[in-house]
Amino acid sequence: MSRVDRGGRPRDPANDASILDAALDLLIERGAAGASIEAIARRAGVAKLTVYRRWQSKEDLLMAALEHARSTDTDTPKTARSIDELVELIAELLSRPRFQALMARVIGASVDYPKLVNAYTTRYLQPRLSALADTAQQAIDDGRFPPDTDPNAIQDILASSIGIVLLRGEDMTAEQIEHRLRTLLRQMGYR
Repeated sequence: MSRVDRGGRPRDPANDASILDAALDLLIERGAAGASIEAIARRAGVAKLTVYRRWQSKEDLLMAALEHARSTDTDTPKTARSIDELVELIAELLSRPRFQALMARVIGASVDYPKLVNAYTTRYLQPRLSALADTAQQAIDDGRFPPDTDPNAIQDILASSIGIVLLRGEDMTAEQIEHRLRTLLRQMGYR
């Protein structure tokens, strides 16, 4: 993410938060194509120049908004220490309509905004997938899965849960999502 620092008077942190909130809201409501700098500035109640002083491009701003979302209502509240905790956290997160809408928009942006999706994958998704693989390996080592289980297969099942929820096209509760994930894991031999 490229932040622009051109000196001058100190930046107002409230403007930063307003801009990031507006960018995230518009990304969710209209997608990346509909989240113009002008619309973001208008929603945030600032001048376009205020936005451009902080971010060089719309992609930079949208990536900053995605990172900002991690610290607001779309991120998991803690890190899981086990597969069971991980399933609960994933189910709770995926049951949030705002998170579902955000993921649908991020996935949808992959054709027209590949840099945005690549940056999201690199900065946000890959570190979480690596942690997920570590948790999966620990479960294998603890005898919760058969010893020949591929931790990447566990990772793929849990990571694909986003698709499970989005493609079903229906509201799913955290309990329903958790039940589905546990069923899939049991099919892999999870005890």
